[in-house]
Amino acid sequence: MEQASTNIQKNETKPQSNKASIPQLIWKYKLHYVIVLPAMLLIAIFKIIPFVYGVILSMVDYKVFQGLFESDWVGLNHYFDLFGNPDFRSVVLNTIVIKTSYIWLSGAASFILALALSSLKSKQLRGIFATMFLIPYFIPSVVFAYIVIYMLSPTSSPFFTLEAFVAADTEWIRVIIIVAESVKTCGIPIVIALAAIASKHASSSHLPKVHSNSYVQLNVLPALRAVSAFMLLQLSTIFTLDHEFITNIVSPLTRSTGATLDIYNQQMGIMSMEASHTTAAWFIQFIIQLVFTLAAYRVVKGRFLNELFQTTMNRTEIAANSSQRNVVGIVLAGFYSVLVVLVLYMLVIYPFTGSGNPDQSLKGIVTLWNVIVYLAVDIAAVIVFLLMTVTLAFPLTVKRLPGRSVYKLFLLIVMVMASGMVNELLYIRNLGMLGTIFPQLFLGFFNLAAVFVLKSMFNARHSELKDLAESNGKGELHAFFTLFIPKVWKPLLALGVLQFVALWNGYYPSYLYITEPEKQSPIAQFQQLTFSGGEVSAMQVMQLGAWLSLPSILLFFLFRRWLTSEVLTSQMRKL
Repeated sequence: MEQASTNIQKNETKPQSNKASIPQLIWKYKLHYVIVLPAMLLIAIFKIIPFVYGVILSMVDYKVFQGLFESDWVGLNHYFDLFGNPDFRSVVLNTIVIKTSYIWLSGAASFILALALSSLKSKQLRGIFATMFLIPYFIPSVVFAYIVIYMLSPTSSPFFTLEAFVAADTEWIRVIIIVAESVKTCGIPIVIALAAIASKHASSSHLPKVHSNSYVQLNVLPALRAVSAFMLLQLSTIFTLDHEFITNIVSPLTRSTGATLDIYNQQMGIMSMEASHTTAAWFIQFIIQLVFTLAAYRVVKGRFLNELFQTTMNRTEIAANSSQRNVVGIVLAGFYSVLVVLVLYMLVIYPFTGSGNPDQSLKGIVTLWNVIVYLAVDIAAVIVFLLMTVTLAFPLTVKRLPGRSVYKLFLLIVMVMASGMVNELLYIRNLGMLGTIFPQLFLGFFNLAAVFVLKSMFNARHSELKDLAESNGKGELHAFFTLFIPKVWKPLLALGVLQFVALWNGYYPSYLYITEPEKQSPIAQFQQLTFSGGEVSAMQVMQLGAWLSLPSILLFFLFRRWLTSEVLTSQMRKL
């Protein structure tokens, strides 16, 4: 009787809470509005204000000595000029061709390799292959580009006998970019598709074996849906590629077919200081990618969310019973592994054993103090990033939160705002932070894709616990510290690892905001050495690249178990 009466009370109280007015709901969930204020302040300072700078900049005839607000207003003239500019049309075409080709190649390769790994009978072998496929992503893009160029050079390649330098051929540069980028990043969609297959096996394990639970149902369709979600999310960044990789692999000889919109913006805005012209191109890029992002988010959320975020944390083994598929899977995974092994050999073995190994040491090229400073700066940025991510994600766990849709839209808009553009450079200059490490610190706070990943992981697995705590009268502060944090701290730390890797491996912020090479980040100094013109031997450069890649690769192995498919989804917009 007591249990029946408790159920009646719950049923009676539930409709009452549903009829609560908006002011009552706002007061009930007031913590969610307060907890985001520090993060929203940082977003306003380092995202919204530079964005407004860029919009205004694109509509004035900017003169350095006149300043932004004293320059003549020209309205949409720069936008009209862009569409009549053959160089702009060329880089837009290049970007679309390279990006769509990459999406199709990486998507097809991921689908095939995920099926290959799912066919392996050995769990250990499957794990080894999956881990190996992920390693290239953790190599800095500038180091990866240098390895690719070195491997394709007719004078230095230890593997290929080439008559010409194909990386300087306009007909080959797109192929090189697409294939190399796929090798570097394919591990992520492979792991995501493999997790979707495992999830399907888990949901079918308690059912009797019937005809519908065929290989196609259990393996092919889940992998196809997961890869489709990956491809949709990649389309949301149709005008964005790995800027640091492409910048270091495209030369003046191959710009006609290899230069992308990001390279165009860098060359025109940063080097030529045609600020207004460049910000117009940046704003067009922003609007188109915003539309694609909103569309992709809606489709993925409605159609593919279960493939990206599993509802259980239990690891279910994939049942692979076919000997023929096992053999085919080993062959296909082994073939792809050869490409990865070649890259790893060039990274960690060849520089220290090759015939051109120099007698000189690396001492003095990059100082230990410089390494320590940037490690500390990146760690500090990651700590703030973690606090921002967890506080911004928590309100998205409340489905009845007034303003939730507007808040989510705002986060999506901010997520699309690109960094490293000329408007941001001018804003940083006005703040007096040029030549300092503060841009590296402050701009390292942001990766709003992690917010959506964290809330999706929690909602997929623990939303019922959140509703139960609320129905039992537990407050939101209690839910935050006793439910939300305990359930998400592992993926949160894993997201922090990925954020550190992105900051440590990237050179562009340091290169853009600090002009003195000795004060730039270690990776930025490596990038400068690649253009040193023989002052430092190629072997020394590659040795330095190996050492600078070590922190990210070590973190990958240390946190491999926590770098799940859901966590890796946060990196899809960066591929």
